[in-house]
Amino acid sequence: MRALRLALRLAAAAVLTAAISTAASAAVYPPQRQLPAQTISDFKASPNSLLQQYPTGGAQMISRVRDLGASDPTTVPGLIALLKDPATTKDQMRAIVTGLAQLARMAAQSDAAFADEIQRGIAGTNSADVIAAYQAAIGDVEIAATGGSGGGGSTGGGISQGGNNNGQGSFGSSSTPNAQGNLQPGQVGSLTSVSPR
Repeated sequence: MRALRLALRLAAAAVLTAAISTAASAAVYPPQRQLPAQTISDFKASPNSLLQQYPTGGAQMISRVRDLGASDPTTVPGLIALLKDPATTKDQMRAIVTGLAQLARMAAQSDAAFADEIQRGIAGTNSADVIAAYQAAIGDVEIAATGGSGGGGSTGGGISQGGNNNGQGSFGSSSTPNAQGNLQPGQVGSLTSVSPR
């Protein structure tokens, strides 16, 4: 049973990686703002090097994550993979998620499919901590949902913050909040449940 679950997770990760690579065909940043090709190549060759570069997470790691994704969308699967890596600390996880949330907000303006794929990647981690951190980082901006077909707008579910949940985020097509207590923007709480899809 455990082997089957692992096989299904690996298959889902492969599909997600292919979907992100397909949907994200163009960089968010214009060429003059993109990171140097060598920086991107170094990250792709060894995504874990980001963890050594920024052992405490922080603002510089947030910027690097955002800039990597905005310079080359094919770096996003590597960033998502770091969220699943047991070597990633909570501070690093928050920085990666915040950088991805900033990237998703920027992408929502020009490439809603890419913004949606970032959100799907976050949801695909199946980590309550990662999802809660994303909800806190994204604030009141709702990005395309994890259900339905590509594109922007409401597709029947998703990760959102705000609405009538007393500041609590909801995940999935249910309007039932997942976090208990009142989360303020910028706070990270823990989810008590995730709506099944």
